[in-house]
Amino acid sequence: MGRAQKRTFKQQQRYNPLGPPAVQGAVTTVQSKDEVPALLSRLASADANDRVWAAASASNLLVSDDHSIRRMLLANNVITALIERLSDLVPDVVVQVSGALHNIAAIDQGAAEEMCRKNIFAAIQSLVPRLAKSIDDIIKQKDSDKSSDGAERKLVFVTTDNLISILWVLCETVSSSIRQINDMSLTPFLVSFFGVADKLPPSLVHTAGQFLCTLTDGTFYARRALLSQDGAVDTLRNVVQMQHADNPSISADDLAITRILAGGILANIKPAALASLKKKYKDSLDGIPAEDLKPWEDLSGTLVQVIAQFISFDIHEAAAKTIASLKSSVTSGAADLDPTEMDDDANAMNNSVISDGTVAIDRISSHMDYVQMALELAANIFTDEGASDPDAEQEENNHENNDDNSNSDDAGGDEYDSGMEGEYEKDMEGVDAEDTGLDQDDMDGVLADEGTVAKGTEQAVQGSILGVFINSIIPSLQRLAEPTKMTTITTALNECLESSEGSCNKMIVSVVEDFVALEERALGCLNNFLLVIEESLKSWFRLHMDSVGSWWRFLISIAEYVYGMEAAPKEHQEEDQRLRSAVLEPVFGCMWTLARCVSGSVPVTAEQIKGLIHVCEVTSSPEIRVKVVGALGHIARRQPGYIEENRYIGSYILEQIISRPILEYADSKEAYAANSVPVELIAEALDIMFDIYSDADFDYDEPVFVRGNFLDRLRKLYPSIRRLAKSVDRRKNRELRDRIDLVVENLRGFVAYKASERKDRHP
Repeated sequence: MGRAQKRTFKQQQRYNPLGPPAVQGAVTTVQSKDEVPALLSRLASADANDRVWAAASASNLLVSDDHSIRRMLLANNVITALIERLSDLVPDVVVQVSGALHNIAAIDQGAAEEMCRKNIFAAIQSLVPRLAKSIDDIIKQKDSDKSSDGAERKLVFVTTDNLISILWVLCETVSSSIRQINDMSLTPFLVSFFGVADKLPPSLVHTAGQFLCTLTDGTFYARRALLSQDGAVDTLRNVVQMQHADNPSISADDLAITRILAGGILANIKPAALASLKKKYKDSLDGIPAEDLKPWEDLSGTLVQVIAQFISFDIHEAAAKTIASLKSSVTSGAADLDPTEMDDDANAMNNSVISDGTVAIDRISSHMDYVQMALELAANIFTDEGASDPDAEQEENNHENNDDNSNSDDAGGDEYDSGMEGEYEKDMEGVDAEDTGLDQDDMDGVLADEGTVAKGTEQAVQGSILGVFINSIIPSLQRLAEPTKMTTITTALNECLESSEGSCNKMIVSVVEDFVALEERALGCLNNFLLVIEESLKSWFRLHMDSVGSWWRFLISIAEYVYGMEAAPKEHQEEDQRLRSAVLEPVFGCMWTLARCVSGSVPVTAEQIKGLIHVCEVTSSPEIRVKVVGALGHIARRQPGYIEENRYIGSYILEQIISRPILEYADSKEAYAANSVPVELIAEALDIMFDIYSDADFDYDEPVFVRGNFLDRLRKLYPSIRRLAKSVDRRKNRELRDRIDLVVENLRGFVAYKASERKDRHP
């Protein structure tokens, strides 16, 4: 419930399509800990072949399923040894070492933190000029039609990809790394890939773009560095506008991903850019010149159009291809591999058991990752365009007032120490749509007047970002959220394994997780859309009840499908429940928002109400229970003519959601910890009761609230609820304590109000 939130896309570790060179004979296991020192000693061998072999072997062992081997390597300072070898003069050694470091950083938090302590940043930074020159030479040779050695090009590209990926992983997993990464001043290096995007492997450009996207989303300093770099913004704008790549080997999807990444970076710096423009022209009577302002105004619309085309992704076709590839992989034995072993591992592709089917699966999963990224960006654009946040503007004012001191250690310390959370809002200084004319494409301009649609200006809406969402994004979201045969472990096993007696291998479970993640992201984007429209133009829903009904039935169908599937085999039931909840939580979140937006007037049936109540009884997820109860509460508010439905829902919420846990808490003779009681759910349920029965004129108030003796029952629960509120430790959970305290206060007022209300009616 509440305002739509910006979300950040996190990196998924994938097989590198560039493909690192094979290393003959690299080991994949050790028999005893005595073998580890000997293996690591070969990293310092005078023979380059020995060093290559040792690095490839270390990479294999670090991502081994046998965690004891990884611990042995880490205990023998493998991280230090690998970092030292980054300065090796032999490119084959560096590519293997960088791959090994990337792999272990991606799967082991402790190893990532150790890399930071050992200052891997200095080692990487020393390589950047050399790699930049090598890439520049490769491009010049290509421009002059001179041939260059393909193996050498591959080493340069793979090494660069690995090193950027290491920094990207550290940026997302080790908050203390942000300062060192910003101090490396990598922005010109990363932006340069976009300037020659059609001359480089797309995967390398995408890695650089995703890292820069993460940096500019997370830190003010990266945004400022990008804005101050000559030509950087223009380079990114040119990429966003690129319709065709000069290189025919670059696919339409690869080009779209590059355009989306460039647009995402620009979207991250847009608030800071507008703040800078307003500051620059604050004394100008004409305000910001149109030629400076228009490119930023047009960005969101252009980017959403690109995203709309890219996410036209057939998830059912992808599931069918995945199933076929999984069957092939299971038959060949490749499915016994852990997918993390297919990252930029310098020895991945020479494992003979990695089949073509395995690589195809990972390419499909990688594409779904990019679709998720596009969905997150679309959701964030719509959220940002749909509403402004005065508090964020004030934070940006405060930040800019101190900006002159930002180069001092003291000024920068708090920003860096805060990691990457909450910095987005700091770019909103003085960005006032009314003053700067930013309402051309903004939701505020099109939607702020709730009479816009009602007055018949549907054409204005259709030409806005809202129109693009309704016509292009929403249908794609529904297609992406549709359950497939890869939505649950049960269906995946049934489709991929010839015999039900076979145990599910990790590859099948991993691929199910990928499909579930995409469905979850699509539903989250839909919920952001609903939340923003609720906030900006709630009357839109009343004018489009056909869409409301269609969305409701769609959400119900997903819930019915997921709950209708039989349980997974015993050894995978925990994973199965986790993945089902990952889909169901946003489903019920959308139901809650949708019901709230139309005051419960969704096409819900009596059977569906019973089904929602059943979900509350059987789910172990507190989040799902809160969302379902929220949806039921709004359904109960329908009137006139829904008295029995109100009685059914109201009685259930009062008796089972509120009274039962409260009475169990009150009757307990042991020290009953507050965290054993669903405090948040009880608070939500009480708020719902206040809303449902807020007025005696409601047609259901007399027959349900009064005749059901709800008032007396709530009055008797008050002391226990008050005691429960006091048991919540304010130091550990201030937000929850504040909320339940407010609910207790409101309960007292509600009881008094309803009592006086009846007295006034029946003196």
